[in-house]
Formats: sequence, C-alpha cells, structure tokens
Amino acid sequence: MRPTTRASMPLLLFVAAQSVGAQFLQYTPPGGPSEPPESRQQQIEREVEEARYHLGPVRIAPWFTLRDAAYVRNFVPAGEVPDDVTATAGLGLRTYLRNGSKATWTLQTLPEYVWWARQSERRRLNGRYLLGYYGFFNRLTLEARAGREQLQHLATPELPVPVSGRSDQGELLAEVELSHSFFVFTAVQLRREKNLVDDLADPRLAALSLLDRDERIERAGLRWRPRRRWSIGLGAERSQVDFDRAVPDRSSSGTAPLAELAYEGRRVRFQANVADRSLTAARGAAFVPYDKLTGDAAAFLGVGGKLSWTLYASRNLVYALSSSYAYLTDDRLGLAATVGLGGRMQTRLFVETGTDDYVAFSPSAPRRQDDVFSYGASVTFRIARNLSLGLQGLRTKFDANVPGGDRTYTSAGTTINLVGGR
Repeated sequence: MRPTTRASMPLLLFVAAQSVGAQFLQYTPPGGPSEPPESRQQQIEREVEEARYHLGPVRIAPWFTLRDAAYVRNFVPAGEVPDDVTATAGLGLRTYLRNGSKATWTLQTLPEYVWWARQSERRRLNGRYLLGYYGFFNRLTLEARAGREQLQHLATPELPVPVSGRSDQGELLAEVELSHSFFVFTAVQLRREKNLVDDLADPRLAALSLLDRDERIERAGLRWRPRRRWSIGLGAERSQVDFDRAVPDRSSSGTAPLAELAYEGRRVRFQANVADRSLTAARGAAFVPYDKLTGDAAAFLGVGGKLSWTLYASRNLVYALSSSYAYLTDDRLGLAATVGLGGRMQTRLFVETGTDDYVAFSPSAPRRQDDVFSYGASVTFRIARNLSLGLQGLRTKFDANVPGGDRTYTSAGTTINLVGGR
C-alpha cells in the first residue's frame, strides 16, 4: 500500500496569507506563480496607498489571519503518533513611515499561534518580525531588510508534513544608474535556517534537524534596459552554505554566472532567471559536486483578460533527508489557466509534472528518482474591495523507483483574505 499524507480544511479561514521569502535552495509547493510579479517599488507604493490608518507620515495596515486548519494523518506505527488537527491564527500590524518622498521604512509585526489538538508539543508562537528600508532615488535604489520569519510549512517533498521552521535573515541590495539604459547592482544576503523539531514526538520529523544551516549569498552584475518594457541582466553569484550537523555534512560553496530576462507588455509578460551553478564541498564535508543550471521561467499570456494562461518551468536543488543522498534536483513544468467570471469571481486551474532526481553520497547506493505529478484548482470570490473568499484543492503524487517510496499529498480548504486597506 502506498503511504498517503492528507490535509483537509473544511472549516478554515485564511486571511492575508503570504509565502515565506525566497531562499537559495528550497522546496516550493506546486502551482507556479499565480500572477505576474510586481517590482519592490510597486509593491511598497501600493501597500502604503492601501494602508487604512494615517497618523501624519505613518501609515498602518491591520492584519489578521486564521488559516492552515488541517486534519493531518500520520503513517507511523499505531499509537506512536496520533492523527491530529492543526490551525494557525494571527493578529498584527504592518507599519510604513515615509522618509521624504522617495524613501520608506517598513515594520512588520505579525505574530501567529500554531495550534495542534492532541500534540501539545507542536503548539507554538510563530510570526514575521521584519524591519525594512526602501529608497528609490534618482540614480540609486537601496533596499535593506532584517528580522525573523517563523512559520509552519512543508520543508521537503520527501516528507510532506507541516512543521514549523525559523529563518533569521539580513539582506542588502543596491542598484546605481550608470546611464539611461545601464544599471549596476550588488546584493548580500545572510540567512540562518532552523527546523523546530527538537521537542517533537513524531520520529519521522527528527531528521529535519539535519537541514539546519547558515547561508551567505553575494551577487553583482549589470542590467540593460533598452526600453521600458525590457530588462536584461548578467552577473555572478558567490554562495556558501554551512550545515550544523557533521554527519552527513552537506556544506558547500561555489560561484555561478547569472542571467535574467524580463518583458512586460500590456497582455503578455515573461521572466526568467538562470544560474550555471558549480558547487563543491567545503573542507572536510561530504557534499557531492553539483554542476547544473538552476532557475525558473514563466510566460503570462492574456494578462488582465477574462482568460489568461501561465506556462512555467523551474529547476532547483533541494537537500535530501536520507543519509544516503546528498540532494535532489527538482525539475518541473506546469501550465495554469485563470478564468474571470464577472468582476467578482475568478477560477484558477493548474497541472504540473516533473522529476526529483536524487544524487547519492556513494556509488553503492541505489539510484533513486521520483516522477511527480500535481494538479489543483481554486475559486476566489471578491466580497468587498479588501475582502475575498476562496476555495482551493491540491493533490501531488510521487511515483518512486525504490520500494516504499511512493506517496501522495492532498489538501483542500477554504480561505478568507482580509487586507488592512481603505
């Protein structure tokens, strides 16, 4: 019998959800980008404009969430870990301070409580606590952010079970306009990743502590914007990853050339980011060298119309839990369709296929590859300007070539998104 992990959310509310910030190497849930991304400047200006309360130069947007309510079925020996129900509730504020006409300070104070009905050791106060500065000057763009994000999420495709993880981070980005079309950029990111599983009774989750690590990423390059709608970038990235646990030690470092391409038309948009990675083991580590392209690309067709399409693809490196494998290469290809039904209702369907190709520490380990197939749907009803109700479902199937490796993940839920705007 194939093991199955199920999460059903028949009575959930989901308000003002946001995804965890992007990481260097990570597992991302299936479904692809739901809409064309906006620039950081567009995002900050929109959030400031929509903030409900004004106190002089300060803008305040209340935030509330009740989400991720799920029934979690555990496939371990009977009585060792009970089936359970979980939910997350949060209440906080997003605060914005205009420092002149071109700079903005932001403060996110978004605590949330993760509740489990039977496994009391998994109850936890999580949340996002971030301080940021964003300056968009005539020839200089400067962005800085630091803080902590602690959320419950799926950490790996090997074990699709929700678990809390903490990310302490600091980021600094600068872009300088050299001429009308050329821009030079540089960025530094420091991140500390920790899965909060030390006190959990579920024996399957203990291995997640092997993924605790420190990341340091440095980037620099040149962007060419020949026209307003086009952007082409070339650069280089230096990365270093240090793991806490010595056995097996997956610590690595490397340098990669980067390339990016973006086009923003009225009805058609495209973006792609590619890195030619060459990672080698840190001194004394057992990491297996990695030499492959990684990145993502997405084409958005019919933007703003009643029917729009998204074709997307990605390749990423994800660290493995098994002591026999160093990592897996996660390849995906997907197609999504969004249908607008009147001005207040929207439906999105997606289908996605791919492979998880595992790389072993030793040639004696059996070759492992999972064929992955996912599909899902969502329906969103816009009740008011800042209030929407949604229904969604997702199913992912992993067909492994090793005995006992087949598994599925299924979730379904109801969401309510509430934005603290005017």
